Amino acid sequence: MATYNKYLSAVKPMLEGINSATDAYKIALCLTVNGATDTTFVAGTYDLATAGGYTAGGKAATYVSAVNTAGTYKLILNSPTMWTATGAGFTFRHAVLYDSTTNNLVGYWDYGSNVVMSGANSDTFTVSLDATNGVFQVS
Repeated sequence: MATYNKYLSAVKPMLEGINSATDAYKIALCLTVNGATDTTFVAGTYDLATAGGYTAGGKAATYVSAVNTAGTYKLILNSPTMWTATGAGFTFRHAVLYDSTTNNLVGYWDYGSNVVMSGANSDTFTVSLDATNGVFQVS
């Protein structure tokens, strides 16, 4: 099970500058992240390069709702479609959620070690998002 970590820089933009109902979100796969200092996403630089069944920039995680109940804000997104490894495949450790309208980083899942996707085996990978508790909470 991957551990979810929010980017510290995401809290203020999420509450003040990001329009969660109209902005678009994506999940990209990366080998390394720096949750303490990273603030913006640059496709092809931050994430994996386009190769082996992965496309730089990641896949869409479409908006479902942003709910504020009893003082807790929850951003709920649909899970992106799966990646299928081809050719030489690809390797990643982190799945990074970002606002693709503003390129603000939101959070990432750390899988604890590198995940190797074999193209020879047509390995598949999906980030499963929580449809009840959301992917981002602020209380």
